[in-house]
Amino acid sequence: MLLNWANMVMRPDNRKARTLWQRLRRPSVARVEVVLFLFIWLAYGAAINSDNLVKFNLQQIGVEAIVERHQFYLEGSDVPELQPLGDVFLYQGHKYAAKQPGQFMAGAGVYWVLRGLGLSYRNNYLLTSALVTFFTTSLVLAVSAVAVFRSARKLTRDPQSLFWPMLTALVYALGTTVFAYSGIAHHDALATGYLVMAFYLVFDLPRGGWDGRGAMIQSACAGLLIGLAVTTSMLVFFMTIVCALYFLWLRRWKLIPFFLVAVVIGLLPLLIYDARSFGNPFLLPNVASAQLFADTFFHFSAKNFGDKLVWYSTRLFFYAPVFLAGLFGLSYFPRAFKRTPVFVTLLAMLVGLIVYILNIQTGGDCQFGPRYLLPAMPFACLGIAGYSYLSTNAERRLASVIVLLLGVVSFVINLVGAVQGAMCCPDGRNALRDQMARLAHGNVNYFPLAPWLLIPLLTCAVLLVLSVWQSRNARSHFIR
Repeated sequence: MLLNWANMVMRPDNRKARTLWQRLRRPSVARVEVVLFLFIWLAYGAAINSDNLVKFNLQQIGVEAIVERHQFYLEGSDVPELQPLGDVFLYQGHKYAAKQPGQFMAGAGVYWVLRGLGLSYRNNYLLTSALVTFFTTSLVLAVSAVAVFRSARKLTRDPQSLFWPMLTALVYALGTTVFAYSGIAHHDALATGYLVMAFYLVFDLPRGGWDGRGAMIQSACAGLLIGLAVTTSMLVFFMTIVCALYFLWLRRWKLIPFFLVAVVIGLLPLLIYDARSFGNPFLLPNVASAQLFADTFFHFSAKNFGDKLVWYSTRLFFYAPVFLAGLFGLSYFPRAFKRTPVFVTLLAMLVGLIVYILNIQTGGDCQFGPRYLLPAMPFACLGIAGYSYLSTNAERRLASVIVLLLGVVSFVINLVGAVQGAMCCPDGRNALRDQMARLAHGNVNYFPLAPWLLIPLLTCAVLLVLSVWQSRNARSHFIR
């Protein structure tokens, strides 16, 4: 009888039965998602280190200026660690960061709370800056890992199986350069997290369907995140355009006003910052500092294009080889799926970013791995779900072993970047070798949050394994 009922549930024409199946499955999967989020967030927090907090002090300078002195320009602090080291330009007598302001505004909200609790950059710079980072970049990227997990579940051949979605999410979160930059209040990392979440929210809105309150809120959240992504980093600009076009492609006409208004709200902090700082809401920091930072402007040169193509290919091979496995996995999705808006969007976002970074002069100095490819990491990793469509169990097992091995190698490489630091000046070409040499000589950084996070991290690791195992067993018993 149970077997007959299970067969009834799996019939595509029985919507009520399928809805009941989904409700039965939801609690265990939700538990997996919560534990996955906590595990990744705590891992990011434990890896926050003094090297990144000191060398990436520009991100903290902007936060302190907003909260302490209610200004967007950077000078005025008497804290020794909050003196600009680079990426600063002079405009009408004041120093400004050559960055989008989103990272400073996100951090300012956290620092305002910390300051009310008695913590400040002046009395404990490392702990305060670590907490600002933990509740901004680390938090957003951990949430984005859950968005990748959910997206991979919708892309996998068997949505009830958690193997490929879990592998995809863990590879993205811990096996790419996202891990190396997760402990920095970094504009590109934050924007990557916003963009991934926006993509998932749009992806979760099927073409057609009921335009109820939930759909309106979901559309507005997607638009807000797209606006915040641009407010935080111009690196993702072309990718956000593609994501917005994907939303319009769904033809959810009643939801478009909510989406567009939310996009404007997400852009509003940038417009206010530009208007107050440079007298023009559309004068971006990089444009205002064009004489110093023109190397980020799009400019085609055949030699530069070729050099960048070789450089990025080499960096991917050495710093995130699992990225290439994800790209290859995109080819295994069914032919019918490759004609859908979501697959076209995935490819278009990757192509948009790659075309941009191959046609600018800079490749991102002093970096650990290919930093400008950070926004591409989640979307390439979604290709790992494509291996679930291989025709035989033997092929799928072989693919899983290869991806696991590449994922472990990528994890070890980016673990070095995460705990030893991602600022590798004067030249980031030998970043991994240099950081390994530092580690071999006993130059270990200080980790402000690790004493509080290690035990919860280990607990969440055990809970994650148990949650996945219980979810698998529940599915097996139910099918039997």
